[in-house]
Amino acid sequence: MCSAFFFAFIFILAAMLCQPAASFQPPGRTRTWTKPSSASGSTSLGSLTEDPCSHMYGFGVPDHVPSTLQNITKRRVLDVAEAKGRVSEKELLEKYENLKAELGPPLNLFDKITSSYPSMSLAAEFKRASPSKGLINGDVDAGEQAVLYADAGASVISVLTEPTWFLGSLSDLSSARRKTQTWASTLGQERPAVLRKDFITDEYQILEGLAAGCDTVLLIVAVTPKDRLRQLIDFSREHGIEPLVEVHAPQELPVALSCGAKVIGVNNRNLHTFKMDMSTTSTTAEAVEASGLKHRHGLPGQQVALCALSGMSGEEDVERYREAGAGMVLIGESLMRAPNVKRAVEGLRLDPTKGTEGEGAGGAYTRGLKLSKVCGVTREEDALNACRNGANLIGCIFAKGSKRRVTREQARAIVSTVRAFGEREERAEVGLGGGGGGGGVKGLEKRTMELSKAARRPLVVGVFQNDDMSEINDIVDDVGLDLVQLHGNEGWEVAKDCKVGVIRVVNVEAGGEGEGGREQRADKIVDSVEDGPIAVLLDTSVKGVGGGAGVTFDWEVAKRVQAYGLPVIVAGGLEPDNVRACVKDVMPFGVDVSSGVEKTPGVKDYEKVKSFLREADEGGVEGAKGI
Repeated sequence: MCSAFFFAFIFILAAMLCQPAASFQPPGRTRTWTKPSSASGSTSLGSLTEDPCSHMYGFGVPDHVPSTLQNITKRRVLDVAEAKGRVSEKELLEKYENLKAELGPPLNLFDKITSSYPSMSLAAEFKRASPSKGLINGDVDAGEQAVLYADAGASVISVLTEPTWFLGSLSDLSSARRKTQTWASTLGQERPAVLRKDFITDEYQILEGLAAGCDTVLLIVAVTPKDRLRQLIDFSREHGIEPLVEVHAPQELPVALSCGAKVIGVNNRNLHTFKMDMSTTSTTAEAVEASGLKHRHGLPGQQVALCALSGMSGEEDVERYREAGAGMVLIGESLMRAPNVKRAVEGLRLDPTKGTEGEGAGGAYTRGLKLSKVCGVTREEDALNACRNGANLIGCIFAKGSKRRVTREQARAIVSTVRAFGEREERAEVGLGGGGGGGGVKGLEKRTMELSKAARRPLVVGVFQNDDMSEINDIVDDVGLDLVQLHGNEGWEVAKDCKVGVIRVVNVEAGGEGEGGREQRADKIVDSVEDGPIAVLLDTSVKGVGGGAGVTFDWEVAKRVQAYGLPVIVAGGLEPDNVRACVKDVMPFGVDVSSGVEKTPGVKDYEKVKSFLREADEGGVEGAKGI
């Protein structure tokens, strides 16, 4: 039997486990994460060829080396065996019945998703760490984070309970259930459903989840033979829950459908290689439609609910899967890192009937802060810290004479780090061709909005000053830059000759109101706009200093420029102590910092970077209240 093969396979793998792979302190709130080591060794599967296991990675392959997913699963098999020795199934059932009497029965996941139409449902995920990203947020309280998610509009709270790679626990799940239930009762609202996200191969794990307060569980087709999957689905329904059945490869969808799955989650991440492919959900949606099952969100007689899992962070991602017919998106890392969860969720535009895409175009720019840039980065670790704390752009300075000038080798290492964080392998395609979107302020505004979408995954910007464009393009190709920032007297037209999108710096004189006053200075900036760049950055001009003066200019000029509909990035003298005031008052498209978050030129201060990005975001929240 296939199940016999599967468990023999898992236990053979489990026997190769030498030691625990993560170290942390479960009783406290401070957590550390060490990337788990894959167990060495291999096993031959060639003689085991039962059809129900044919979708499983490595089945029938001699000397198959277990993937990370399979290593995690084998550890969980051992964990379950140990747990059964501590708490019996009978005890778990008693706990579940007591909890059900106290807090009420589980919510139905299929109903929760389909009833949200025309809005898409959001499954907001709580996870402390992951194999691909390491520690994300180890100290946060699961229940408090779940309430933030619920208050922001999440209809499902996904809680990672795997302890070794993800630093999760059933205590996290229980806290999320109880605190969201209290939140909902206080406000007289329906509570969100709570999902146990784990690597489930045994009915015992479903009972554990129920006893801790879950409404649904995740079942992963990639580690579950067909007959076991059907048994786990049936067991879930017998105990009042509709499971979320996850697929990530074409051969897994028929397995899920033949086992009767009603809620199908499509993981855009390959669970064995951890590579991301954002088209996976759309491709799977087409296959479901071809099967004859009704899956489109809001369709009368809908038979299957489709959910997009992994890799999403913004409105563009949500819209993509809305068009594919998905009824729910699961978002974790970006919300765990978000300084303001409600603002982040509002930016997803889950309900297409509220607000309009591109709102704010055509009049004054009023859409507020969309990106933050940390410039003058010379070290990989500083780039990674900035990304982890929410920076959208990482600036590497190539300008001759700069104290923060990087070599090509340094820049290549930074590009590699930023790409790995954003889970991409190639240069971002934003602003290619220079002049898309039309001319003048209107065209530039459109290109700037495209930059905000592309920068949801951090991009690397090369900063140049009065360099020949052929040299700039050579560095772009050699290093892999996503964007170029021109900080000299190159003019606007030269942007069209650049191989990547160009941010054009416009200098604003420091001190006083300058020639003609604020209005005239703003008029001069707007009148100077030409076709080519994708964004404008306003920086302080100090006589004798060619950029990076560390002095602020009159922010009223930036406000007046944006009143003409031209979004701007504000730079010059910004630091953690003043960025909130700048963002709240000006509501710029972006902010840029360099010396304001440094220990020494080119070496960033971890806490200052974190504080700057947090303060910028809070300023955006406060400023938006006045719009």
